[in-house]
Amino acid sequence: MNELLPLGHRLLIVQSWFSFRRSWRVFNSDGALAMYAEQPWFRLRQEFTVYADEAQLQPLFAIRTRRLMSFNREHDLIDSLSGVKMGTLRTRSLTSLLRDTWDILGPDDQLAGLMEETGQALLRRVFRFLPGQHRIELGGRQVAKVHEVFRFFRKEFEVEILQIDDPIEPRFAVACALVALLADVRRERGG
Repeated sequence: MNELLPLGHRLLIVQSWFSFRRSWRVFNSDGALAMYAEQPWFRLRQEFTVYADEAQLQPLFAIRTRRLMSFNREHDLIDSLSGVKMGTLRTRSLTSLLRDTWDILGPDDQLAGLMEETGQALLRRVFRFLPGQHRIELGGRQVAKVHEVFRFFRKEFEVEILQIDDPIEPRFAVACALVALLADVRRERGG
């Protein structure tokens, strides 16, 4: 998978607005499809699998919300091959009213880092067309950046995995971006 997701390169997550299903395509810096995800429309609990191909033959990981209703929403990232939990993204409910913030927990549910909205977070609550920006930190170091690219008819998020020692696992960076994208869509739709 490292050939598809080289460090120091950008990935592009694209969600089309005009489709019969909610799907995302992740493209590597060469423009080739690196991942594909599709979320069922009528599920009470958020859960979907991310695949290496659009035919959905090679699962990479799954994102599952732990509880149907909770104050702090927890999204578990599960390795599809081993079934092992790779980590969790947990919202900070009250903080997220002003600025989207997630704690990044390790497989043992211990705090490992954070993903936080940066830039004009308060203005984005009023002017929903303003693009979002997020930073991802592990162990107090920034390991990735996520920012929205403004488009009229689709949502695009660019993910940059920083070239540092002990970088973030690329699947986890993509999962963070997908959770941020879902939070934006939920806020824009008023729920």
